[in-house]
Amino acid sequence: MLAANYIAHCQLKWAYQQSIPLEGYTKRVEDNILGSELHPETKREYARGKGRELGGRRAHMKALHSSSALVVNVFDYWRRENRIQEIAVCCGAEGIVSGMEFEKTHPIKGVNRTPPHLDVEFGGSIPLAAESKFTETYHRKTRRDNKDTHLDEYLEHLDIWERIPKTKTLAECISKQSGTKTDFEYLDVPQLIKHILGLTSSYDGRFSLLYLWYKIDSNEATHHEAELARFVACIEDEIGFQIMTCQDLFDKIRHLPNVNFAYLQYLERRYFPII
Repeated sequence: MLAANYIAHCQLKWAYQQSIPLEGYTKRVEDNILGSELHPETKREYARGKGRELGGRRAHMKALHSSSALVVNVFDYWRRENRIQEIAVCCGAEGIVSGMEFEKTHPIKGVNRTPPHLDVEFGGSIPLAAESKFTETYHRKTRRDNKDTHLDEYLEHLDIWERIPKTKTLAECISKQSGTKTDFEYLDVPQLIKHILGLTSSYDGRFSLLYLWYKIDSNEATHHEAELARFVACIEDEIGFQIMTCQDLFDKIRHLPNVNFAYLQYLERRYFPII
């Protein structure tokens, strides 16, 4: 079974076990969320975003395979418990964390495109922004028919690349590749480059970017890991770039003191069953 299909099967099995009514997606966003509600601040952050996460019959966060649902189910608990520092440290944050924000945008000066937005970001002297993947890892990302993923317009603005010349070289290489294919089949490198540009614009290079992905042992995951290694080699420590699986993050969470059992049980049963 393909990894994406396996994940979908596991999520459907979980929904049936919980007697959650489905119409393709869940009927309500609340049905897909731990505790059936978001922290009010979290809800405001998603509502102001442009990702259509909460509104409409096909709101993205109603999908069982939604990466945003996975993100809030893991992270929103720590906001409700006022324990953001602990989850931030689990993610690799340094120093004192000043806050946590979902869907934070980082406009790129001079570029008239939708600004990159990160799934979750921790403020501090060295901000840590996380890009999270669920099933996206297992769908090939080589198609370039979405104009918002093209890098040509970004390359026209030379000033935005001054701090990240190696990233610029990689962007030029991808931009020159013909047709609908790039050298990276499973890793969405154009998106990562946009994130790096936005964060560099906001923080003058003093930040860390965490790539958080859901690992299912499979050929796709093996290819994906190889592409991550190639990406890291291309940027060669030009930015603070970290990689962690969702499974490894959950293992760190399980070892934190005084974590609510219902929270751990929900995550384990839904996303991280012990095999």
